[in-house]
Amino acid sequence: MKRLSLSFFLLVSTLSAQQLTGVVLEKSDDGTFRPLIGASAYWLGTATGTVTDTNGVFRLPLNDTGGRLVVSYIGYRADTVTIADQRKVNIILKSDATALAEVEVVGETQSTYVSYLAPQKMLVMTERELFKAACCNLSESFETNPSIDVSFTDAITGTKQIEMLGLAGTYSQITVENLPAIRGLTSTAGLTYIPGTWIESIQVSKGVGSVANGYESITGQINVELRKPMEEEERQFFLNLFGNQDRRFEGNLNVRTPLSHDLSSMTMLHASGQNLGVDRNGDRFLDMPLYSTLNAVQRFHFTDHTGLEGQFGVQFVEEKKEGGTRNGVKLSAAQLSAAPAEYAFTMEGRQLRLWGKTGYVFAGKQYQSVGLQWSYTRNRQSSSFRSHEYAAGEQTGYVNLIYQSIFDNTMHTFRTGVSMLYDEYDETFMHLRYTRTEAVPGVFFEYTYTPGDEFSMVAGVRGDRHNNFGAFLTPRLHVRYTPQEDWVFRAVAGRGQRTANIFAENMAFFASSRTPVVVRTDGVPDFQREPEAAWNTGVNVTHYFLWDYRDATVSADVYYTDFVSQMVADLDTDPHRVIFRALNGRSSSLSVQTELSLQPLERLETRVAYRYLDVRQTIGGMLRERPFVARHRAFLNLAYSTEREDDAEPQMLYDLTVQWFGSKRLPDTQANPLPFRARGHSPAFALANAQVTRSFFAGLDLYLGIENITDFRQDDPIIDAADPGGSYFDSALVWGPVNGRTVYLGMRWRL
Repeated sequence: MKRLSLSFFLLVSTLSAQQLTGVVLEKSDDGTFRPLIGASAYWLGTATGTVTDTNGVFRLPLNDTGGRLVVSYIGYRADTVTIADQRKVNIILKSDATALAEVEVVGETQSTYVSYLAPQKMLVMTERELFKAACCNLSESFETNPSIDVSFTDAITGTKQIEMLGLAGTYSQITVENLPAIRGLTSTAGLTYIPGTWIESIQVSKGVGSVANGYESITGQINVELRKPMEEEERQFFLNLFGNQDRRFEGNLNVRTPLSHDLSSMTMLHASGQNLGVDRNGDRFLDMPLYSTLNAVQRFHFTDHTGLEGQFGVQFVEEKKEGGTRNGVKLSAAQLSAAPAEYAFTMEGRQLRLWGKTGYVFAGKQYQSVGLQWSYTRNRQSSSFRSHEYAAGEQTGYVNLIYQSIFDNTMHTFRTGVSMLYDEYDETFMHLRYTRTEAVPGVFFEYTYTPGDEFSMVAGVRGDRHNNFGAFLTPRLHVRYTPQEDWVFRAVAGRGQRTANIFAENMAFFASSRTPVVVRTDGVPDFQREPEAAWNTGVNVTHYFLWDYRDATVSADVYYTDFVSQMVADLDTDPHRVIFRALNGRSSSLSVQTELSLQPLERLETRVAYRYLDVRQTIGGMLRERPFVARHRAFLNLAYSTEREDDAEPQMLYDLTVQWFGSKRLPDTQANPLPFRARGHSPAFALANAQVTRSFFAGLDLYLGIENITDFRQDDPIIDAADPGGSYFDSALVWGPVNGRTVYLGMRWRL
């Protein structure tokens, strides 16, 4: 793969022709549905039409000149209906004598769906999916997603992390509207900087992403689309209030304000906090830290309605956390030193982020455009873990200029451009200062070839020059093949590279008595000497079918990640140390997943998934399973909604998510005395969450939920909790939930 020639990636592509699939049904008096055979469907004003088959199904290419579809059947009056952006619709003809002429068109988008036309398998999580759970921030938005794991990093800080393909979320490129957002110092803590109610949708892609978005994605890309000023005509005001039994409260306010015909704005405000200390397991440590967060975004969108448009945004975040023992959080540093049985953790973080986009579509050439993306981020962070202190500052600048056009015709399109990524870090850890500056200019070219509905290919390559690591190439390839309309095969292959930030990404291990050791080669710390780099390949297949005339999908995928270089946090060699060293040997990840989504009953969405992981890493000269990774995971999500004839009628929504995790290997602590050893492997366990939502008229929703219904908790989240100043204290060996059953209540109000 590494020998793929550059010419192989200079192949090209086009936009794929789309097709509308519809089902024409008859609804009888008893509420059952039967297909109507031979019903006519054609686009108004054209000669393009067809009739339904023995299953009541018809297929038509989407009409470029308009979306007016005529449906007719003997005994029913022909009607003309408007088709929006749906690729599949159900058309229901009522057969009773009083409603023979009535035609009802239903086009419902699933709460989570796989993009049919995208060359890369892209899972789109809509607002409906995010509202299935409390979803207070991005780290909690994946509780109903079988492809991404969410877990606590330790038993003190309350920080949640995500994993994809069995590897840390830092190997997934997380962007906000395709701009780099959660990386560097905020690679873990920054997940809380995006409240769930600000999110319009989340696009999850496994494997390497587009070269136009940079070189850092290895296991996948998570792109977050925030609510936009120009797309909120029906929701100019949105209020969300949330609270749980532990007195965690949250408020979110989104306000859209049209300033003129060409300019609109969006204001998004967030405030949250918890001031009640809870210790359910009686180890004297708070199950969750006390905290307060203030977060605000102001964004603008402008257009001249002739091809030029752009946007500008600014975000400010301030967060404070306090944790540890109940009494420890109230003591000063001097008092803590005189109280060896007490422990205190503090963290303060501030972020200022500016971003903007400007684009121009050439008149009469919708396929030809030029765009400029840019962002600037300034982070400040300080943390104290009794014996470990960490303070850091970061400045990041990013510019990306993209030009898009075609070769000859729209069967062959391309994107090309130049980019610049600048990072400046200043970190102080245990009185040692680490500084570095990274400047990475780059160029890229991406070629898309789509000869028809059946095949499409995106091949791209980018060349970058790192001021510390030198020049490198990033080739990537995505292929989509559809031998039949209902079967989609995809393949992906490519390389990714990133710079490790060992302190910010492994802060959980500082909540212990372990001594951090940074291995140096020729006097240079390993994490500053070479980048992390890996090759990722994957294949997946998705089958679309109808279950009782309702859309359903079944899919399977296999992804393999092979690291060329990697920074390893070694917890096995010595239970009293965490050793950061460069990989010396193999490191790889194999992920196999199957998933079924269907509606076995009307208005009951069901999603079932199973995933197998084999993640191995050379640690201390031995190829071992990566710790804290469950080889097996099973997933079930059920979502039922009552029927609603119109918006004025209340509706009930019921959601249940059940997850089962297999055993996880834990770091070796056999060198400790028997009372202070962790088990070698965790037990398998299951978690269940449920939520009930009452949707009233006038855009008002009330929701009540329970997280961790069975109240399952890790029984030993902290080793030697009685002596936090001792040499065996460790709160980072967390394999399960550290807090128990939680009941929450909230409301959403849209105007």
